Amino acid sequence: MNIESADVIRLIEQFLKEHNLHSTLEALQTETGISLNTVDNTVSFKDDIVKGNWDAVLASVEQAHVPQAKRIDLYEQIITELADLRDISPARALLRQTEPMELMRSAQPDRYLRLEQLLSRTSFDSARSPQHTARNESRRLKIAEQLLAEVCTAPASRLLTLLGHSIKWQQLQGILSPNVPYDLFFGRAQMIAPAEDKAPCKLLTTIKFPKNQCPNSLAFSPDGAYLATGSADGFIELWNPTTGKIADELKYQADGALMMMEDAVTALAFSDNGEMICSGAKDGKLKVWRSKTGSCAKRFPAAHSQGVTCLAFSRDHSQILSGGHDNVLRIHGLKSAKMLKELRGHSASVTSAIFSEDMANIISTSDDGSVRIWDTSTTNCIHTVVPDSDKHGLSAPATHSALAIPGSPSEFVVCTKSPSIYILAMDGSVRKSITVDKKSCNEFLTAAVTPHGKHILAVSDMSILHCIDITSGNVDIVSNKIPNNDVIGIACHPVLNIAAFFSNDRRVPIWTA
Repeated sequence: MNIESADVIRLIEQFLKEHNLHSTLEALQTETGISLNTVDNTVSFKDDIVKGNWDAVLASVEQAHVPQAKRIDLYEQIITELADLRDISPARALLRQTEPMELMRSAQPDRYLRLEQLLSRTSFDSARSPQHTARNESRRLKIAEQLLAEVCTAPASRLLTLLGHSIKWQQLQGILSPNVPYDLFFGRAQMIAPAEDKAPCKLLTTIKFPKNQCPNSLAFSPDGAYLATGSADGFIELWNPTTGKIADELKYQADGALMMMEDAVTALAFSDNGEMICSGAKDGKLKVWRSKTGSCAKRFPAAHSQGVTCLAFSRDHSQILSGGHDNVLRIHGLKSAKMLKELRGHSASVTSAIFSEDMANIISTSDDGSVRIWDTSTTNCIHTVVPDSDKHGLSAPATHSALAIPGSPSEFVVCTKSPSIYILAMDGSVRKSITVDKKSCNEFLTAAVTPHGKHILAVSDMSILHCIDITSGNVDIVSNKIPNNDVIGIACHPVLNIAAFFSNDRRVPIWTA
């Protein structure tokens, strides 16, 4: 389909008219020779002419391209009626100061002179005046028919409507993310300006699950447009994290064709480009989904012999790292849909696992109380760390929440089921140990790192959120308590100071700074 340039100009002209940019509209019509020739409503336009609402009629005609002969007839009728009403001043202004009347004086001087004489009379002459109602209405109807033949009507705001439809189509096709601001002029998504790291401290919104359902896992998409949740009944859903509403701009969600596992969804992860979601279930199965269409791309029916506890994509999106209650870590190939490598060594459930930034290493935590650093290529465990082993001896608390620190590739965070959090180096050394007061924490349940890597957000068994400065080790306690009891997990927005929490109830509270 070819788009005519004249149609584009008319769309711009309508926009200018609707936004009262009349000088610009006139200049564009003059320069291009293309006139809008529309009125808001032809029925109302005709009604204004028949009823003699001349101010409205003139305003509409001035914005349209009407042949001068018909404009002259219109102005003559208005002047004659004003004369009939003895409203001489505006009638004389129209006669002597308007372009149609100037043309009449040049081309039809006798006709112009009759109007001058009509306005110069000192007494009312009923024989020469169009006072008779029927005759007046007949002239108005004739003028209305003439003008309606020159103008038409178009739906309002056509330019904005078409642009909106275009953006909506691109969102449905997965070309644009629906919750990311879009720069229409440059044709690209606006980057959300990262905010300075601050602790979320107040409720932004809450995602509420139906009765007898609850979330078991969650993850933010890399661009922050979506928050994915995995529920106890196997459903995976994408939400708008700022409104708490289901992302129904995704057609498959609007149609109710949700992504689904056969058992409770216990782990979720997005690929770095946001195009794929991996879900792990209580029955040990993995599935990889296309986030824009909801279609299943790969299945791993026997990824683990027991429930999946954690997931991570490789940086090139070609592999998936998983850990489970079977004490094992595995690397799966997306292309082959097969297990590529297995990492054994933990004596209890694997609680978290991540790739190092350069993909050379894997860091894992476990209920056995250890942190293991593995060589990705050989799968050998090169370091085993039990934080504060001299303090705890054989009863070391479980480790969990292995977290990368943005901007610090050689270090990572590990949380323990105790009041202590540790910052470790890739060589296995403990760089920093941070212990909080037991008045606010007997043990940490879950943790996350803020987008810029400035703070650790850790939730205690008392539902208290702690904000820990990674550099100084200072601890701030957020005054508001998280409404959920026994929080299971936390996820931080990748750009904004927003955090989402989940537990075994039906709510996912989302906090903001």
